[in-house]
Amino acid sequence: MAVKLMVFLKRKPGLSPTEFRDLYENRHSRIGMKMLGHLWAGYRRNYLGSANSFAKAEGAPLHAEDAELDAPFDVVTEFIFADWADLEEQNRLATLPENKAILSEDEETLFDREHCYASVCEVLEEDLGAARAQGFFANG
Repeated sequence: MAVKLMVFLKRKPGLSPTEFRDLYENRHSRIGMKMLGHLWAGYRRNYLGSANSFAKAEGAPLHAEDAELDAPFDVVTEFIFADWADLEEQNRLATLPENKAILSEDEETLFDREHCYASVCEVLEEDLGAARAQGFFANG
């Protein structure tokens, strides 16, 4: 059974979103790919833009000027593993002293590490095709 790890990352103060993305895409993600990528069944980076709270009740901002705040994270990264053993192996490899030193040194230049989080997720996915076929949607 596949396992999904979500990592919520905040850029280090002083880095612009453009600088952060360039460093993350061209340096940090490449370090991770070389060191750990053989364990991943999927790898996706989701860069967040401006945001609205649900209390605003205006929906997702279509343009930056429609937003009320910056998102609390700059990127949400998804790692998919074929099974728990692959995630456990990633944790083992990432905490080997030589690998941990490489990762930590690079993270110190990129991330506000106190405000970055990782969480394993239970994924529940709707079969939207079946819902459409059953006429489930009120507006469509």
